[in-house]
Amino acid sequence: MRYIIDIDKETMSELKRIMRDDKRYKSRNRAHSILLSKQGKSVNELANIFDCKIRTIYRWFDSFEKNKIEGVYELKGRGRKPKLLIEKDAKKISQYIKKNSI
Repeated sequence: MRYIIDIDKETMSELKRIMRDDKRYKSRNRAHSILLSKQGKSVNELANIFDCKIRTIYRWFDSFEKNKIEGVYELKGRGRKPKLLIEKDAKKISQYIKKNSI
């Protein structure tokens, strides 16, 4: 069994803040899983709680152990890409709005 045990008070409070306040559910889940591991929950239990594979929990732990708090967050470039590139299309959008507004 693998557990995250060695967490200082500052990191604990930051994980609690992420779990409570972060807008991204994945970051909240990762922080929560680390806190539950510290309390003695096994990887199997965590996989059931978060409805994911055991390997996913191991990846969360690896990322946290390597990068600390930064490891709780998604890597840059993940997620849905914007449909509009605001800087590129801003002028066209502005012209369209002016042309079609009453």
